[in-house]
Amino acid sequence: MGIIFGNHIKSVEEDPQENCRRLDSTPCYNEFPSTSVNNESRNGPEAAQSQRSAKKKAVADDGPVRRKKRTLGPSAMFEAKYQQQEGLGEGGFGFVFAGYRKADDLDVVIKHIPKDQQILYHEDDTGKQIPMEVAVMMKLAAESERHSAHIDLLDWYDLDQELILVLERPMPAVDLLEYIIDKGGRLKEKEAKIIMRQLLDAAIDLQQKHIFHRHIKVENLLIQTGKDGIRVRVIDFGVSCFTKEGEAYDTFYGTHIPPEWYSREEYEAGPSTVYQVGAVLVDMLQNPSFRADMFYLFKRTKWWLSENCKDFLNACLHKDPDQRLTLEQLRNHLWMR
Repeated sequence: MGIIFGNHIKSVEEDPQENCRRLDSTPCYNEFPSTSVNNESRNGPEAAQSQRSAKKKAVADDGPVRRKKRTLGPSAMFEAKYQQQEGLGEGGFGFVFAGYRKADDLDVVIKHIPKDQQILYHEDDTGKQIPMEVAVMMKLAAESERHSAHIDLLDWYDLDQELILVLERPMPAVDLLEYIIDKGGRLKEKEAKIIMRQLLDAAIDLQQKHIFHRHIKVENLLIQTGKDGIRVRVIDFGVSCFTKEGEAYDTFYGTHIPPEWYSREEYEAGPSTVYQVGAVLVDMLQNPSFRADMFYLFKRTKWWLSENCKDFLNACLHKDPDQRLTLEQLRNHLWMR
């Protein structure tokens, strides 16, 4: 689901079925009902008075009686820590809200994911099962340096009917689609190149950590603005997964479908990520309406672009995945200099 940080609310594609192992949900927290019984309401007034006297005597004889500390369930823990505010968007994977952390007023994004969405779970070496999106973001947090491109996961809660993820919310920021629209529907090559450099760095970092985002598009990239210029942030790891070199997938998630999924009925992480990066560049250089079947029309009409930019696009969007450049080769392309 693309998280929306401005006033422009967008829909998200429906989640197709994933052809991989799915595990039943196993909540990480349990909510226990109170086991105390109100005997005073069940017995007569004389019995209640007798019980109160016995309690007082116990305190006098043995000192103060300590009450058992009540354990909060995950829903109560979430509500105690965060304040949820207005909705920011919704789609096939759930609902996204603005919010803040009560302890320090930190702006956050709160993502609700219904359990009926057939959430993917990851099983680690110890047999512990956690949502795949959580597992991926925890790996990123453990292996990344400060100021990395991905959005940080701050908290997560596993409830009976839904997952709640609490995510970092960069401010001020808008998604790349809204940024392009605000710029008049098209970016100049110079600005598109700045964004592309950062996107390639982020994609290479994910690849080195064996993480496959699977859904790179303009709605899933934030443009954070500040005194030091723009900063690209990668969001929405809802259909991401761990991957191995050479591993192929035969069920597609996302928006920009690589041609090999039609011709070979499978796709790999590296070449399909390169294809999606190219689709993002097309959206930056023209009104964001890229579809796989429109690329050939775009190839015939991109006369206004530099020769290096054309070559870069051709290297990303080649029909044959074996003929596309790798992410590292794209980062060293002449257009990137």
